[in-house]
Amino acid sequence: MSNRASVRIARIAIFTALAVVGSFIKPNPASSIAFDSFAGFFVALYFGTFEGAFVCGLGHLATATVSGFPLGVLHLPIALGMALAGAAIGLTNKLHKNWGFIPALVIGVAINTAMVFPLAPWLGGATLDEGLLIAYGLAPVLLTVAALNAIAAGIVFFALRGKLKA
Repeated sequence: MSNRASVRIARIAIFTALAVVGSFIKPNPASSIAFDSFAGFFVALYFGTFEGAFVCGLGHLATATVSGFPLGVLHLPIALGMALAGAAIGLTNKLHKNWGFIPALVIGVAINTAMVFPLAPWLGGATLDEGLLIAYGLAPVLLTVAALNAIAAGIVFFALRGKLKA
């Protein structure tokens, strides 16, 4: 294994551990919505698409584990959606160097929030309408927590960009 690959693996491990710490910070202890995305969003901005996708996906799985998998197997597609959000953040930031982190984070928050709607049929309601009501109830909380994660990641990224070894 090359030194570069070792550094990438170590980086993913360290920031995933930070996501695990964030997974314990939840606005509602009964849900799996937490501050795990901050680490993944930051990694996507600073180190790129691949690492950001991995840390976002693993961060969600950490939160699901800490929360006792309240949505069961649905956490797997959610983790994939979070990986997509991390990849989108990294890619968008890469395309727009100076201030690209702002639209990148907006896209990440939008993906994070919108993921609840395709899952509506499985959100515990007996009908699709009940699942949609649950999704509409969760969306503002998801939006708020994802935005707070993104704001924190953006501030840290802005403060550190160019100062860490990539």
